[in-house]
Amino acid sequence: MIELLFLLLPVAAAYGYIMGKNNANNEAQQQNQEIINEYSKGLKFLLDREEDQGLEHLISLLEISANSVEHYLTLATLFRRRGELDRAIKVHELLLKHDGLSLEQKKHVLYELAQDYMMAGLLDRAEENLVYLHSLKDSNALCQLMLLYLQSHDWDKGIALFQSHESDFNTSQLKKTIANFYCEKAIQDKDLKPLDVVTELTQDLVRPKYMLGEKAFDDGDFLQAIKYWGSLLDKNVAFAPIFLDRLEVSYEKLNLQDNYFSHLSKHLKSDSVLIKIHYCKSLMAQGKVNEARNYITQVLRKQPNIRGFSYLLMLMSEQSQDIKTVLTEINNLVQDYIATKSLYQCNHCGFTSKKMYWFCPSCKHVESLVPLSGVDGF
Repeated sequence: MIELLFLLLPVAAAYGYIMGKNNANNEAQQQNQEIINEYSKGLKFLLDREEDQGLEHLISLLEISANSVEHYLTLATLFRRRGELDRAIKVHELLLKHDGLSLEQKKHVLYELAQDYMMAGLLDRAEENLVYLHSLKDSNALCQLMLLYLQSHDWDKGIALFQSHESDFNTSQLKKTIANFYCEKAIQDKDLKPLDVVTELTQDLVRPKYMLGEKAFDDGDFLQAIKYWGSLLDKNVAFAPIFLDRLEVSYEKLNLQDNYFSHLSKHLKSDSVLIKIHYCKSLMAQGKVNEARNYITQVLRKQPNIRGFSYLLMLMSEQSQDIKTVLTEINNLVQDYIATKSLYQCNHCGFTSKKMYWFCPSCKHVESLVPLSGVDGF
């Protein structure tokens, strides 16, 4: 009998364990079901267009369970998109109070909270979060910090961050961003010398070389202007419209028209109609009138462009006095049409403008606004 008792004891223990486990599972399932029911109630409020009541109900669940972090992050994003930044901040701050967050979840919440603060104009709080995240090697924090310093025009802080963490500026966009901070600082201090430090940060960098070329041109140092703008023409031909006229003048001032013609010839295969127009002007200066007209005509057959058409009209009017008045009137209409069109477009978000911006006013990308190409472009 005693032996039987000892045999039954392990069975009883196992049975008790299984029953206890099932009971715990049942309690967990019951708790989960209650939470699901509460979620459903909040969503029903939203579906019934009782948005305020529904959102408040979902916030209250945050104090019941923090297991569904992604759900609360989605909820906070909804608040932010609605412009209800105080509610978005409340959700994110409540999430940070829960001890159960993993490090990655905490970093995500801190990043989103920094976004809330930035939109709310609480830049000091946003900076505090982002600096902390950057110290944790968060990959997104540095870009947002630079965006914050751009928003506050705090060029010195951005430059100091670059100087202390230069190795972290390892993407083309970050390098362009810090180079443009140096440009803004140079304008502020009226001293362009520091720009030489950043001209070679990345191959597709434009503004520092453009500004140095502009300064040299204004100072009458045309050789230096050719150095900087000539380099831009070779590496960033899409930006040629912002300096090409003055580059031509620089060559002329030094009686180097043949060099200019040779330089242009290297880029005739590019999409820039403006370069082809300047090439035609060089042909005209050499007395090669028919060659210039035939060349631009062939270009327009393959690559229709309103500016090229306007230039062709001008050539034809100069060669035919009989119809000069008519062609001039037509060209004036074409010029009026050109004047109504945007000149620049952001290649990141599509924002268009008649004015050149080094920081896109829409998406805040750096040097993403380029002169337009195509039928109405350059």
